[in-house]
Amino acid sequence: MHAPLLTPGRAVIAAVPVVGFFATPFLPFAIEPTLWLGLPAPLWWAAGLVILTVLSLQLIESMYLRRGGRERDAAERERLATHQIEVLRAERIAAETEEGIR
Repeated sequence: MHAPLLTPGRAVIAAVPVVGFFATPFLPFAIEPTLWLGLPAPLWWAAGLVILTVLSLQLIESMYLRRGGRERDAAERERLATHQIEVLRAERIAAETEEGIR
């Protein structure tokens, strides 16, 4: 099963906190000196966006894994491990050829 990591829906989910961070300086509570529970309002806003970022990334990961991401990750891990073994084998053969062992 093909499970791409980046899909339009997942990109929108990830973009929501990013837009919030970029919009912060233009929001009314960020321009005026407003305190919420004794802390500046933009600080609460940024903390909320950090939490929203973590939640959105968790949601994206769960969507990815549900659509076959685990199998794709395992295949990619196996492919990379095989490729690394082949590279090491080729380097060893080249070194042995240089030394005259082969």
